[in-house]
Amino acid sequence: MRTLLSVTFLAVTLVAADTPLPGGFDQARWGMTVAELRAGTEVSRVEATDEFGYAEHSEQDPEVYYRVTPRHERIEYYFYRGRLYKIFVIYDRVYFHTNFYEDLVGEMKKSFGPPQKAYSEQIFGLTIQHTRWEDDKAILDLRKGAGFIYQVRIDKAAQLEKERAGARKKSI
Repeated sequence: MRTLLSVTFLAVTLVAADTPLPGGFDQARWGMTVAELRAGTEVSRVEATDEFGYAEHSEQDPEVYYRVTPRHERIEYYFYRGRLYKIFVIYDRVYFHTNFYEDLVGEMKKSFGPPQKAYSEQIFGLTIQHTRWEDDKAILDLRKGAGFIYQVRIDKAAQLEKERAGARKKSI
């Protein structure tokens, strides 16, 4: 039994390693500047007075730009030190009470293999489901909760740099 589990784990690891996660979304790529994003995509800056604000509530005063697609998806682009490091794709609420989330998980499994994690957490008293893929460069986290379905794509190197800077700031 132990040998079978080891072989299965190795096979899963090899599938994930052979299929790297995307380095962004559509034409947006990790590390690009706002000017580079604007050259290929019409976006607006999220302002504190916006009704919707931005999806990542754990961020404090982030530099965020967004656009809405013809299918009513809201795409949010997060910048750290002037470089793109995180993207949210927020799907229209009409999909929340359908099998849309499960269908997205199925599509991602076909593209990237089995997820490394699937779990739920409580945020602001609401249950959020996560299905998460990760490789050495990126994270892709499909989430469902609070009336939304969304995917979060993250540049791991930039996020680590941001976390370290935040830890240094707290220690001062």
